[in-house]
Amino acid sequence: MKMLILLLGCHINRLLTGRVQSAVEFANNTSANTTIDWFLSGGIKQGGAVSEAELMVRMIDSKSSGNNNNNTNWNFILDTVATNTAENFIIANQTLNMSSYSDIFIVTSDFHHARANAMASKVFAGQRISWILSPLEEPDSRYWEKIHIKNVDSDVKKSIDKMRITQ
Repeated sequence: MKMLILLLGCHINRLLTGRVQSAVEFANNTSANTTIDWFLSGGIKQGGAVSEAELMVRMIDSKSSGNNNNNTNWNFILDTVATNTAENFIIANQTLNMSSYSDIFIVTSDFHHARANAMASKVFAGQRISWILSPLEEPDSRYWEKIHIKNVDSDVKKSIDKMRITQ
């Protein structure tokens, strides 16, 4: 069995940690004979020196060390370029052979799920996707999502255009 966990980055460290924690807890409860490809998607934002993808792999290593799960079947694929949700999905779709996975899970925050799902349905049309949701949020997270969800179509289009230019 070959599974994909697509873990979305976040520039707010507490929320990123919550997503990683939710993903690791899920992965630790999978069968030892399951191969997991982790697609860690997040570039460098707001003047940072390290990409969100690199931070995530460090967090996963620290949270999974010492457990009894056979995480030798974990492979990490880092996307250090994407800076938003649409780019996360477009780069994953360009990088991975999605049909090679028996199960595909996207990890994000609960408050972000509706918008992420709307984008995923456009980018991964026809692909069966399951979700792992972190419950953590900021006091204004849902407020901002109500605004950003109105831009799903334009965000996906802009990101597709941007990815064409940078290739």
